Amino acid sequence: MRISFYISHPPIRARKFRYLLQYIVMLNAADYILADLNPPQREAVTWGDGPLLIFAGAGSGKTRVLTHRIAYLLQERRAAPEQVLAVTFTNKAANEMKGRIGRLVGWGARHMWVGTFHSICARMLRRDGEKIGIADNFVIFDTDDQTTVIADAMQELQIDGTRWKPGFFLGRISSAKNELISPTAYAETAKGFDQKLTSDVYLRYQANLRKNNALDFDDLIMSTVELLRKETEVLEEYRQRFRYVFVDEYQDINLAQYRLIGLLAAGSRNLCVVGDDDQSIYTWRGANSKLLLQFNKDYADAHVVKLEQNYRSPQSFLDAAWYVIRENETREEKRLWTEREGGPAIRCFRGGDEHSEAAFIARTIRELVENQGLNYRDAAVLYRMNAQSRVLEQMMLSQGIPYRVVGGLKFFNRKEVKDIVAYLRVIYNPLDSVSLRRIINTPTRGIGAATISKLEELAAERNLSLYEMLGWVEEAGLGPRARNAIHGFNEIIRSLRELAQTATITELTEAVIKQSGYEAALLEEGTVQARTRLENITELLSATQELEKQAEDEESKSLRAFLENAALLTDADAARDDDNSVTLMTLHAAKGLEFPAVFISGLEEGVFPLLRAITGQPTELEEERRLCYVGLTRAMEHLYCTMADSRTIFGASRYDNKPSQFLRSIPEHLLEPADGGMPGSSTKDLTWEKADIRISPAAQVILARAKSDDAVGFRAGDRVRHNTFGEGMVLAIQGSGDQAKVTVNFKRPGIGVKTIVLAFAPLEKM
Repeated sequence: MRISFYISHPPIRARKFRYLLQYIVMLNAADYILADLNPPQREAVTWGDGPLLIFAGAGSGKTRVLTHRIAYLLQERRAAPEQVLAVTFTNKAANEMKGRIGRLVGWGARHMWVGTFHSICARMLRRDGEKIGIADNFVIFDTDDQTTVIADAMQELQIDGTRWKPGFFLGRISSAKNELISPTAYAETAKGFDQKLTSDVYLRYQANLRKNNALDFDDLIMSTVELLRKETEVLEEYRQRFRYVFVDEYQDINLAQYRLIGLLAAGSRNLCVVGDDDQSIYTWRGANSKLLLQFNKDYADAHVVKLEQNYRSPQSFLDAAWYVIRENETREEKRLWTEREGGPAIRCFRGGDEHSEAAFIARTIRELVENQGLNYRDAAVLYRMNAQSRVLEQMMLSQGIPYRVVGGLKFFNRKEVKDIVAYLRVIYNPLDSVSLRRIINTPTRGIGAATISKLEELAAERNLSLYEMLGWVEEAGLGPRARNAIHGFNEIIRSLRELAQTATITELTEAVIKQSGYEAALLEEGTVQARTRLENITELLSATQELEKQAEDEESKSLRAFLENAALLTDADAARDDDNSVTLMTLHAAKGLEFPAVFISGLEEGVFPLLRAITGQPTELEEERRLCYVGLTRAMEHLYCTMADSRTIFGASRYDNKPSQFLRSIPEHLLEPADGGMPGSSTKDLTWEKADIRISPAAQVILARAKSDDAVGFRAGDRVRHNTFGEGMVLAIQGSGDQAKVTVNFKRPGIGVKTIVLAFAPLEKM
């Protein structure tokens, strides 16, 4: 029919014309969604139903493809917004995804379920967790809280705290939960003293979490899997709801997350995963890149798309990264390319020690800012170990260069902020005895450790929570001062809990700061440190106001929502884009980011890659290589690799350091020495030898193999045995003869790194 027909017939004109306009708008929107996509991107966006695997190389526009595919599904009416579940690894990525989809389609984005694994699981457990015994007002314990609960369990089990540390048990318990192994299942298979001891701690730890009505991060996923497996009606409801499931960074998922996604997507089988096995760098926290590589086996009919066109870096940087990563045997073959052909070489700098290395980095950053038009925020310094940041920070301070350390103390981890949040957690969940213990005498109000201990003993005898015991304080046999102090504290919490029924989160937080006496105590102290702490808790009000402004509904600005957001906040979420400072961060923290100028420091054998990776299993070295690949592909315009002839780290010095083997993989035409290094290092005459990575004498940008001290008889990497401490690995050697000292990392729990004087404590080479 022609438009003129609709217009000339009044009875049907309005309805028909409206339908036509909607159709035209839809066509234009679809064209807009597909505009400027390269062929593989368009293929991924428009592919039909069924399993879809997208290999997305660094800088290839994976977020663009993911959001455009979702928008395309919505625009084509193949899915309603509420039928979409998209899972990411940071809140920042989730918010960016929702924002992009909203801008593409202009509607519906708020009705999708988009969030991190942990936030999605928390949402499911709030709704249905009671079916497996989880109350909907549970709190989420962070690492500090978990450590406290582990320490309590160790004390209850009378475990020697000087030999065994909470972190040891916490790591093993987390690994078990990532494998969906419950405390009882762990106990059934525990072998050896270490595992049986861990089993006892695991059982007690989990019981204490339940007493506090708390879940840790791993519980959020493990419990959700339990819910879906046990409650078939709940599982079927979610399967019917989520017709399309998307998972970003699929190479970083662990077994528990894999099982969760498998359960949810089994109904429609419309599962789209995006990942890059070359960027899998989180094995140490349970990630398994093999799950990405086996996707076509899990879903034999899966369609596979490779995104290999890079929009971030020049070809020279991409080629260097490919020469490094291609040596990994466990990977899907792919090679990034870009329309930015050629590009600058990677500048290599070798300093005499870590201080000259840091000085070069600071000097070069200043030159880039003053002469190349960059801002400080455009530069990032990446390192393998947090310990490397100390010298870098000192140099930035001495040179007056603003910087920020990603992965340092986060806002919500500062003591004063954690104190106020602990008040809010007790108001929300009085069973949270960990938070209650933190605040019952904060600020000081005369309730000492002995009083708290006595209350806890009585609470355990009467099967009460610590908060409930506060109501029976008259029967606790306490002195008048302690009783009055507890009555006063109990009244503060009671009135704040009553206020929480009607107040906004900002009003409640402000009341906590004042009524708890926290503000008054800081004002009375009057020191510079006290003023800083007061500024931090005042900034907490900015966080609550921001939550209220961004909230989409009443639930989104509730006390529960605020506590959940604070608990699940990551370093990447906390980073500010408007901070004009140089970024210092580990290579792990750099994943997903990009900077015009990137410095990769400490490229020496034993530092990057780590010594344990060199001498350990091949899979460990492959992960180190992937970490190098991630670092190299962060750079947009300038890329520097630095190393030091000698380096002191962890209290031990290493000399004549051998350069990183990763540099051996990169052809010489992609590298050039930077000015200002060791003598002769400014020439471009690089002569590489496969075995020792030597450069000609006139251009000693990189040192040859580190020499061993024959008089000592050991070298870094040797496996040794000590009569008392057992087996270990040599990290460094100092001195010679009778004065020789060998630094060894011993395997036995509680021993760790020790420096041995050979004259008094001989070592046996294994």
